[in-house]
Amino acid sequence: MFNLFNRNMNSKVDTNIYLLVILLLGVMLCYFEPFMIPVVAIVFGLTYYFSRRTLMSKEIFFSSYLDNIIRNIERTNHYAVRKLDVGMAVFSKDGKLQWKNELFQEWTGKKNLEGLKPEEVLPLQPNAFELLSVKDGARVIQMNDRYYNMKYCRVQTQDKADKKGEQNNSGLMIYLTDITDFELLRQKYAKEKICLAYIRFDNYEDVMRGLSETNMANLNGEIHEMVTKWVAEKNGFICRMNKEQSLAGFTQSAVAEIIEEKFAVLDKVREIRAGNKIPPTLSIGVSCDGDTLDELVQNANNVLYLALGRGGDQAVVVQNKATQFFGGTSTVSAKATRVRARIVAQTINEQMQASDKVFIMGHANEDYDAIGSAIGMAKLSLSLNKETYIVLSGRNENVNRISEMLAHECVKVSDHEEDYNSIMVEEEEALKHITPSSLLILVDHHREILTASKSVLDAIPKRIIVDHHRRAEDLLGDTVLLYLEPSSSSTSELLTELVGYFNDRLEITPAEATALYAGIVLDTKNFAVQTGERTFEAAALLRRSGADPTMVRLMFKDDMDVLKLRARLLAEAKTIEPGIAISIYKKAEKGAKATILAAQLADRLINVEGIHVGVAINEYKDGSLGVSARSDGSVNVQIIMEELGGGGHQTVAGVQLDNMRAADIEPQIIALAKKQLEQLEEKDNNESDSVTRC
Repeated sequence: MFNLFNRNMNSKVDTNIYLLVILLLGVMLCYFEPFMIPVVAIVFGLTYYFSRRTLMSKEIFFSSYLDNIIRNIERTNHYAVRKLDVGMAVFSKDGKLQWKNELFQEWTGKKNLEGLKPEEVLPLQPNAFELLSVKDGARVIQMNDRYYNMKYCRVQTQDKADKKGEQNNSGLMIYLTDITDFELLRQKYAKEKICLAYIRFDNYEDVMRGLSETNMANLNGEIHEMVTKWVAEKNGFICRMNKEQSLAGFTQSAVAEIIEEKFAVLDKVREIRAGNKIPPTLSIGVSCDGDTLDELVQNANNVLYLALGRGGDQAVVVQNKATQFFGGTSTVSAKATRVRARIVAQTINEQMQASDKVFIMGHANEDYDAIGSAIGMAKLSLSLNKETYIVLSGRNENVNRISEMLAHECVKVSDHEEDYNSIMVEEEEALKHITPSSLLILVDHHREILTASKSVLDAIPKRIIVDHHRRAEDLLGDTVLLYLEPSSSSTSELLTELVGYFNDRLEITPAEATALYAGIVLDTKNFAVQTGERTFEAAALLRRSGADPTMVRLMFKDDMDVLKLRARLLAEAKTIEPGIAISIYKKAEKGAKATILAAQLADRLINVEGIHVGVAINEYKDGSLGVSARSDGSVNVQIIMEELGGGGHQTVAGVQLDNMRAADIEPQIIALAKKQLEQLEEKDNNESDSVTRC
C-alpha cells in the first residue's frame, strides 16, 4: 500500500516537471517563431488536460484502494472482537470498565459490568488496577472451574502529553485466553512428578547394641515393614540399599499429603519396642527439585545429610527451592565411638601444616564456649609453631574475664614471652595479617549471620567449621572440613577431645583447661542439661589438666545491679500458657550484657516447677529485638527459633530481629511451643493407655 502511495506521489511530481519542460520549450519556440504561438498553446493545453485527467484517475483508484483496505481491516477487527476465542475488555484511566466483548462477559459469568474495576470483575487482589497499570504482563487466573491466561497492557487514554511531556498510559486493556486443558495437563504433570527420598535408620548401632540376633532381626524387620507399609499407602516404591538405608519414590501429590501429616512415620517408628531400650529413629531426606534424575538423587542425598547434621530423627524436604523441616523433637544421642574425632583431629593437623597462618573465630558477642573453644583450637595451632590469631567481635565482659585469668596465670604462647592477649585481635587488625595461604577455623557457629567478622570470613576462602549446634539451612558452604556434633554439650567438649588425638605429647596448661571447662559449664548449665558420658569424660580430662572450678565459678559471678535487674525481670515474668514462661526486658541497651542477662533469665525460668520453656526477650532502644530461649529437654526450642529466623541447639536457641517488638513475636513463640507440648502430652497419654491395656 505504501509503495502504491509513493508511486502516486512520484507520478504527480514527474507530470509537473514534464509540463514545465514543455512550457519552457514552447516559450523558446514562440520567441524565435512567433507564428507557432497558436500551435504551442493547443499542444500545451491538450498535454495539460490529458495529464491532469490521468492523475485524477489514479487518485480515484488509489482512494478506492485505501477504502477497500480500511473496510477489510474493520471487518477483520470486528470478526476478531466478536468471533475469536479471546475475551477483551478496556478499562479507563480511573479503573472502570468502558468496553468488553461478548466472550469476556460470558467467561466472567456476570452482567452489567460497565463501571466496575478489574478486581470487581475478575478474581484479583484489591487495588489490582493500580498494580496492573505499573507494567505490562500476564498471569493465570481461575474462574468457574476454568483457567485463563490473562494478558494486560497499558493503553493511552489521551492524545496530548502532560506538563512533563509524558503520555498518560493509565488505561488498561485485558485479554483472556482459555487454557484450561493445558493448565489441567500441567497440574497433572506436577502432581505425578517423581520425588525421591532417602530413608535412614540413623541410630542403628546404638539401638542394636546388646540385642540378641533374634531381637535384632525382629526389630529390623518391624521397622522395615512399617516403613514399607507407609510408602505403599502413598502409592510409592521403596528399594532397600542396606540394613540402615533405603531409597523411596513418591509422586509430588503424595509428598504434599506426607507434609500435611507432618511425617507421622517418624513418631510411629520411635514407638517400636522389640527388646530395645533406646527408641529407633529415622532421618528422611526428600527432594522434589531437579531437572534430571541425577540432580534429584543428589539433592535427596544432600537434605538427608542436612537432617543427620541436625541430630537426626527428622525429615527435611526441598521443594520449589525451599527447605522444610519436620520432627527433630527427640534428644540427640551421643556417639560411643570416637573414630570421627580422631579423623577430624588428623585432618585439622594436616590443614594447619599446609597453611602459613591460622585464624580462629567464634560467633559475635562471644560467650565462654566460643572463647574457650577458640583458645583450645589456638593451642593446637601454636603447638605446630604456626602464626595464630583469635578474631574477636569486640572486648565484652566474657572476653575480659578470660583474658584476665590467662594473664594472671602467665600463660605464654611463644618463646618470645607473648601471651593469649597478644593474639586476640579484632577485625581491622586481623585483616592486616591475612595471606592467600591462611586458614580460617570457625568455632561454636556455622552461619554467616552469626560470625564475629564478615570481612575476615570473606577474605579467607579456606575454612574449617567445628560446632555443636544442629545444622542450619544457611550453613556456610565451601569448607575444607565440617565437624558438626549436635550430640555434644559444647564446642569446648569437642576441642577437649580433639586435643587428645591431635598430638600425644600435647599438654594443656591449667589456665587453658579452665577456659575450656568454663565453656562446658556454660552450655550444660553446670552439667544439668545436654550431658552425656563423653561430656563428663572431657570434664575429667580438663580437671586432670588443672582446670579450676573455683575460678570458673568466679567468672560467672554478677554484680549487685545485674542481680537486682534479673530479680525484677524474673518477678515480672508471665506464664500465659501452662509450661511456657516469658520475660520481657524493655528499653534495653544493646550489647553483650543484655544478651547475657537474657540467657540467664531464660535459664532461671526453666528451673521453675512446671515450666518447660523459658523465653527472655530484650526490646532494644534501637528498635531491634533479641530473644533467648531455653528448654528442659521436652521441647525443641531450636525449631521455634528457626521459624523466626534464628537457630541454636535443642535446649538452647535464640534469634535477633530488626524492627520488631515483643508483642509481634510473643504469640508465635507461644503457639509453636504449645504445639510441641500438646504433642508431648498426647504421646504420654498414648503410652499410659498402652501400659493400662497391658
